[in-house]
Amino acid sequence: MPTFPSPSYHGYDVTDHRTVNPDYGSLADLKALVAAAHERGIAVILDLPLNHTSAQHPWFVASRKGEAPYADWYVWSDSPQGSNWQADGKRFYYANFGPDLPDLNLANPDVTAEVTADATFWLTDVGVDGFRLDAAKHLIEDGAVTENTPETHAWWRTFRESVEAASPGALLLGEVWDTPQVSSSYVPADLDMTFDFALASTEVMAAQSGDGSSVSRVLAKIATLYPASSGFGAFLTNHDQNRVASQLAADPAELRVAADLLLTGPGVPFIYYGEEIGMTGAKPDERIRTPMRWDASMPSAGFSAHDPWEALSDDPPTTNVAAESADPASLLSHYRDLIRLRSAHPALATGTFTSVASDAASVVASLRTGPTETVLVLTNVSGAAATPTLSLDAGPLCGTPTADLVLGSGTTQAPTVSAGGGFTGYRPVTAVPARSSVVIVLGR
Repeated sequence: MPTFPSPSYHGYDVTDHRTVNPDYGSLADLKALVAAAHERGIAVILDLPLNHTSAQHPWFVASRKGEAPYADWYVWSDSPQGSNWQADGKRFYYANFGPDLPDLNLANPDVTAEVTADATFWLTDVGVDGFRLDAAKHLIEDGAVTENTPETHAWWRTFRESVEAASPGALLLGEVWDTPQVSSSYVPADLDMTFDFALASTEVMAAQSGDGSSVSRVLAKIATLYPASSGFGAFLTNHDQNRVASQLAADPAELRVAADLLLTGPGVPFIYYGEEIGMTGAKPDERIRTPMRWDASMPSAGFSAHDPWEALSDDPPTTNVAAESADPASLLSHYRDLIRLRSAHPALATGTFTSVASDAASVVASLRTGPTETVLVLTNVSGAAATPTLSLDAGPLCGTPTADLVLGSGTTQAPTVSAGGGFTGYRPVTAVPARSSVVIVLGR
């Protein structure tokens, strides 16, 4: 969430884009945090809302009075032009997210210059490594069309050029809550990547239903839409959605297999804090943004030495980092094992994705291919063991590969590779246990 000054708890109604909300500390504190993170090889990105500001922002206060140079910094009209127009005396202003969040007029080059300068300040003066870009599809309206306009795409391309010039390699990650066809249209020309919401919801539903076919279809589709190297942010839930543990009724097996799908799948995985320990939380938003549970101490579970601004999540005291770190069978340990596996095998982290047909509807099967290895991933999302037979008309395999099991248990065998680099009638393992994954390195 944003770290800028704001009158709300959530921070998306920014009143100053160049300072830090005093509830969080000072600008010097943030600089120190960024420096300490960099010493540990950790990059830091900020949540940056550019579509709108707070109605209490000095820019908007001046704009509603018609004061120069801010009179045209927001979207004004003498009459409402559709929904989300707010009355202000005899005029109306456009505020897609509510009256307290008036939309900036990003078609005004002066506004664009200012917010771009604000962004580059954080990159160059503070040293952050990029931004999560809030409401990325909403920037510039074109009459009745208020989302994904050509003007919005063009604005991002201009913004990206300025950011790249100021801080080469800075990450621009867009929140484009839409279909994969739409979210993928922002990469690679406009932004470095966008979150894929369709895949997220599909994977959570599959962990609950036990049907992996929908995940296979979505993965096969998005593989044709995004750049092969990265292109999209993969996740399960975020700060606007009921937590995955609440959606899955805190079922340990379902939470583990959801983590499998996220961390063995394509894209760049993002873990919403607390998911890795099974924290629950459902709307309203405050209850999905509760303090992180570091230990069982009260009143803040190790989050701070003070009373929390919001009560802790409604979870058992054992749902915390300290307790789960000591338990090799915990959800946190499972997440850590998956992250180590992904880090150890570049094919999982950055390899190309090839969908593999499985005759077991519960098994999501794919090949991940990197420069030095190809990895077969099988995830069984159902509550019963499955014995999949696989086929692939054409693929990246050649010769007579070996089969090395790096996740899961049991014996495995390598495929007989076809002339097209695929296989048919391939049964890699005797069985994939319920709600679990098997990962096999097919050596060259």
